[in-house]
Amino acid sequence: MTDHYDAVTLILERLKTEGLSWYRSATRGDVDLFERRVSGNFSVFDSGELHQIGRKPVGSLPSKKILIMPPLGREKESVLGMWLRWDFDADPYEFRLFLGHWSEIEGEKSFIAFRFEAPEQGEEHDFYHCQPCRNFGDKVKVPHAVPVSEHFPTVPINASNIVELTACAIMAVFGRKETRRFFQKMMRDSGFSTNNALRTAYARCCKEVSVDFSRFAPLKEEVAEAK
Repeated sequence: MTDHYDAVTLILERLKTEGLSWYRSATRGDVDLFERRVSGNFSVFDSGELHQIGRKPVGSLPSKKILIMPPLGREKESVLGMWLRWDFDADPYEFRLFLGHWSEIEGEKSFIAFRFEAPEQGEEHDFYHCQPCRNFGDKVKVPHAVPVSEHFPTVPINASNIVELTACAIMAVFGRKETRRFFQKMMRDSGFSTNNALRTAYARCCKEVSVDFSRFAPLKEEVAEAK
């Protein structure tokens, strides 16, 4: 699974880079928005590396530290963040990505999160899936959390590994067009177009049956086919 670990790390590093770039160049109003919505409960993950995924079999992002994500422009006064934890020693292994959305709805502060998870033991949730939640990686409820069920609905995700699960989580908030831009820029800048797990996730999630990856690498490579 080395390719999978490396691909997920690359995706998250790109999220971190773009989020910090936005945050550090944000207007005072945007920074104030983050402080009003999130600060006091979480802070921006702005230091440290993500390479421990896979190399450290059990771990997570630091407690109360989130990967901040640039706002999408569709909703004013909203903040997006991601947190994750994993346990590759478990059987079946555990991998959970938490997406959090802080916003203001009809004048009321609101928080809702979704956890994207690998298949779990037993038949009930034995598939890649997504569920709503009111916490963000621990059992402590986040202030202004929407009172939703944390067990229903359990939405199946079109993924077969942790790379595709991560790509689907990003697409859930970015949409297809922005997800394509995100992956294409990442592969050009990093030279990671040789990572087969990343190539397959890109082709599959972006609905491209075949991709000429020579666009992203200096050397001609074989065309990857989506599963």
